[in-house]
Amino acid sequence: MELRHVRTFVALAEELHFGRAARKLHVAQSAVSQTLRALEEEVGAELLARTKRNVALTPAGLSFLAHARCALAQIEQGTAAARHATSGETGELRLRFTLMSTLTVLPRAVACFQRQYPLVRLSIAPGGSVEQLEAIRAGQCDIGFMPFKRDIAPLATEVVARASVVAVLPSRHALARRGSLELAELANERFIFLGRQNEPQLHEYFRAHAAKAGFEPNIVMEIEHLEALLSFVAAGIGISFLPALVERVGFRGIKVVPIRSEIRGGISAVWRPERLPATAARFLEILRSELASRRS
Repeated sequence: MELRHVRTFVALAEELHFGRAARKLHVAQSAVSQTLRALEEEVGAELLARTKRNVALTPAGLSFLAHARCALAQIEQGTAAARHATSGETGELRLRFTLMSTLTVLPRAVACFQRQYPLVRLSIAPGGSVEQLEAIRAGQCDIGFMPFKRDIAPLATEVVARASVVAVLPSRHALARRGSLELAELANERFIFLGRQNEPQLHEYFRAHAAKAGFEPNIVMEIEHLEALLSFVAAGIGISFLPALVERVGFRGIKVVPIRSEIRGGISAVWRPERLPATAARFLEILRSELASRRS
């Protein structure tokens, strides 16, 4: 049984006239008759009782009509759903982010996306850089947001936020009132960092700059969550080294002091370009629009 058989029967059932049904379907009247005979042979029952003057539904035809209309409706709904999915208007979008990423335009972009595409199922969860990259490569995440990434082909990247790197000190620290610092002035401090396992690049970046400043950093604690890290800094257990985006947190008990050397940080969006879903492409359009509006 083909779709044209079902459509022909429904047209006949609605018109109860072979000529009108043929005109409605834009086919010859003989084709309508042949299609109906083939359908009745397939079903194994007479669906339309026809004479030279009259065409009427049989009990079998009346029963079949309800199912035929339902089948056509489902096909139309499926066609519309497929078109929406292809255009990115439905489907799923899977995002992952580091906590520092939430201090960028990311939350605004997510809110805008939800308003514009309410039928898309949004899955968004935190995760470190290593975890995100593994998920993107495995096809379990569409776009990740993490500290700057370079040279990670075939993955694509785009800068979401740039920021200088700053010292994060307890507000009672002797250096907290300084307008800026040289990195070498922190040589004797104890450092608290985000977990090395999830953010190895941040550790390597800091160690490289510390080596240029003539010291090996004393890292006394590694913590998975930004809020916990800031809490331990505020308690005086150590200091930290983070992108200036951290100032937007407004965390009590800490002081952010710029470092005079040219040390830059920031957040990148990362994705796998060869398998980017339509929903993710739509999200990138919104993200770029939000970035452009912030720059203007």
